[in-house]
Amino acid sequence: MKVEFKKIRKVYKEINDFLENASGENVKGLNTKICEDLGLWGDDNYFLLEEFVTKNNLNFDKFDYSEHFESEGELFNGNNALIGLLTLPFLIVARIIKWIFPKIKTPFDNSFLPMKNERADLTFGDLIVCKLKGEFCLRKETLIEI
Repeated sequence: MKVEFKKIRKVYKEINDFLENASGENVKGLNTKICEDLGLWGDDNYFLLEEFVTKNNLNFDKFDYSEHFESEGELFNGNNALIGLLTLPFLIVARIIKWIFPKIKTPFDNSFLPMKNERADLTFGDLIVCKLKGEFCLRKETLIEI
């Protein structure tokens, strides 16, 4: 896909402002994730995407929300709450150990958290590509020629 640099810069700025206004967080680069980095979970990211698609008149027919995000019900179901309550004391102790001895690995480092989201969170770069193409498309699947 061929795109003029001016258009890429304009879309970059527009989506950057959109995400920062919606989340209250700074977008740090193309790999900034909507959930993990900007804190837009559940209904927050659903309504953000709905506004993004409507505002930019995009075709998101191929987009499957459940492949990228957890719904509000999945985030706050009873199993996750119970697991969270049972692991909380261990997590606190592990964080204190990590704070005192930063090089020590604990079973509760981020990669081992039981409620870690395994879905492919959309990124700032993905939204830029979607807007440039006019439809849902992941950045890693798109070649842009300037």
